[in-house]
Amino acid sequence: MSHLDYIMHLEKAVSPLFIKKILPFMKHRIKKNLAVEGGMIKEIRNVKGYHLDTEKNATDMFYWNFIKIELKRIYSLYKSKFPKMKSDKLNQIDLLQYKPGNKYDVHTDHFTTVARHLSIIINLNEKYKGGDLIFTNQKEEEIKRIKLKTGSVIIFPSNFMYPHSIEKIIQGTRYSIVAWLQ
Repeated sequence: MSHLDYIMHLEKAVSPLFIKKILPFMKHRIKKNLAVEGGMIKEIRNVKGYHLDTEKNATDMFYWNFIKIELKRIYSLYKSKFPKMKSDKLNQIDLLQYKPGNKYDVHTDHFTTVARHLSIIINLNEKYKGGDLIFTNQKEEEIKRIKLKTGSVIIFPSNFMYPHSIEKIIQGTRYSIVAWLQ
């Protein structure tokens, strides 16, 4: 088994109803660029987003729980393929908006102050150009490219073996949810 087999791509994994309920909230909340660990570096991560904070307000708590239900269902699909996976504690949910020129350079998800074992990306639309999810090897050479469609989900280990990036958006706006399990 190749390490790329641990990247699970599920098409149409979330319902149009889920997307219809979450997109207006995202469009209302997303206002600021999100930082990378250690500060704001637009050359690496140029994306607007909103970090759901369950201690901030009741609305964030509501949407956290709404998304968490969907993530649990999705995680069960990954766990059925990889039963030894024990990461089931949700530790972060970010709502993202990539507009033309926005991108996220090659990075891994495990270098944070909170342990991350599994990364989940839920794509909410497909009316944009660019914005592909690209996995690279350790030399940053492309090894897997995924064009995400509406309702697609990608699940993969957050560790150093899975460097990835989001290609620059050329046209339109890409909306997605990213979450991490520990």
